[in-house]
This record gives sequence, structure tokens and C-alpha cells, in this order.
Amino acid sequence: MPFIQMEQVKFSYTTESPDGGDVLEGIDLSVEKGEFVALLGHNGCGKSTVAKLLNGMLIPNSGRVLIEGRDTRDEDNQLFIRSHVGLVQQNPDNQMVAGIVEEDVAFGPENLGFPPEEIRRRVDEALKAVDMYEYREHAPHKLSGGQKQRVAIAGVIAMEPSCIVLDEPTAMLDPRGRREVMETVHRLNREKGITIVLITHYMDEAVSAGRVVVMDEGKILKDGAPGEVFSQVEFLKRHDLDVPQAAELVYRLRAAGVPLPGVPLTEEDCVSMIGKLLQSTREKSSVSGEKPL
Repeated sequence: MPFIQMEQVKFSYTTESPDGGDVLEGIDLSVEKGEFVALLGHNGCGKSTVAKLLNGMLIPNSGRVLIEGRDTRDEDNQLFIRSHVGLVQQNPDNQMVAGIVEEDVAFGPENLGFPPEEIRRRVDEALKAVDMYEYREHAPHKLSGGQKQRVAIAGVIAMEPSCIVLDEPTAMLDPRGRREVMETVHRLNREKGITIVLITHYMDEAVSAGRVVVMDEGKILKDGAPGEVFSQVEFLKRHDLDVPQAAELVYRLRAAGVPLPGVPLTEEDCVSMIGKLLQSTREKSSVSGEKPL
């Protein structure tokens, strides 16, 4: 059984037009334990709604969401679901509840009623996991954006969830903060086996995921490996989505008649692909005597 299972999930924020106001229109999605899934889509496509449904903050109007086989509609399952699926939101300031970093991280375990020694262990381990242990006695409002977001992630880790859902966690950060947060998320997935569902509009973040799911108008359009999804450049553009810069460059070069094979996802892949083409062109030119590119 998948760790997460969404079955024909429909959701609307209004009940006035149940047939025409759906934010989600029959979503089917499964996520295995330990996967790293990137969820893409332009604003208003339903990504954040999916995040809240996975955490039990929202309940589907129809269909069902199962977390390790437990239905989010059952109130008896709420504690289990909230402790197994942690949600990190876009603005870390919205998740800060204390004036000291370690007190903020301890908030969740304290509410679950764990004894002080267990809370201490969880807080220390969570802060070490995000490389923020040395800041444990600092005031959160004095931290950088990336540091604040890592503290927010630590607060979720302290609950020891099996899955972390991140709703555009780097949208408000500078490049350095984005890099810090993404390195932390990947390390948690790689070293601790935590399932990651990353909602993002940064294509370079999605490239590093194991799987990419594309949404539009409350539906899932594509679901596959990054190379498979991002190779469909024209399809993504029709749905107002960007592609990685490397893929965009090669797409334009190919449109201009440059014979480049495949679609690179990273700058390194792009440089390698163009380098091989230039080398091949030079070799052919040396044989034929023609002037190389």
C-alpha cells in the first residue's frame, strides 16, 4: 500500500456551486514511502489545496485521502495523520510561535504531551538535522530567511513525521536561502528516508526530485521522471509553465536548426551536450576541409 493515496479527490471552498467551483476535480495520486515528489503548476491550480489535504487541514468534498491506509475524513485519525505528515508553509514567520529557536521547535512535541527529556532529545536532533543547533538560543526574528525556514522545518522534524509536505518553502528566499533549504530537504530524504512532497515553481528544484507531477485547473496533467516531463517543452509552455534553463536553451537552439539530441536538465548536462556537438562538428570539418562552427 502506498504511503499516500488520493482517490478521485474533489474539493471546493464553496458549497454554492458544487459542480462548477471545484478547486480539485477528481485527483488520483499515490506516493510511496521514501519518495521525493515535486508538484508543479501555476498559481491557482490547486497545489496548496493538495498540501492541506495531505496534512488533514482540509477534508475532501468527495473521494478520499489515505495516509498509510488511514482516511483523513475520520476524526479519530487526525492525530496520527498530523504527526505523520508535517506541513511547512511558504512564509516561515507564520510558523514561528516562540521568542527562542529551541522553544519554537519544542512547541509541537510539547503539545503532544511528551516528557521533558524526550522533548529535549527531539529538539536537539531536529536542529542538528537542519544545521541550526548552534542557533538554538537565538531569537528567530534575527535569523535570515533561509535560517528561519530551516527552523520551521526543524519544528516539523521534531514531531518525527514520516513525510514532510513543503508548500513553496523557498518562494520568499534569496538564492543562498533557497540553496540552504533545498540541501536540507534532500539530506532529510536521503539520510533519514523521510518522504518529501515539494510544491514549487522553481524548475531547478523540481529537476532534483525523483518524480515530477504537473497540475493545471485542478487536474493532474503529467506524472513521471524529471527527464520525461521536462522533455515535453511545448506542452508545458501551453500550460504557462517554465522549463529548466538548460532545457529552454536547447529547445531554442533546436528550433534554430542546431542538431542537439535530448533535453538536458542541468547546466552541466547542457554544457556537455553542446561541447560534444562542437567536437563532432570540428572532427567532421577536419575531414571534409570545411570551416567548423
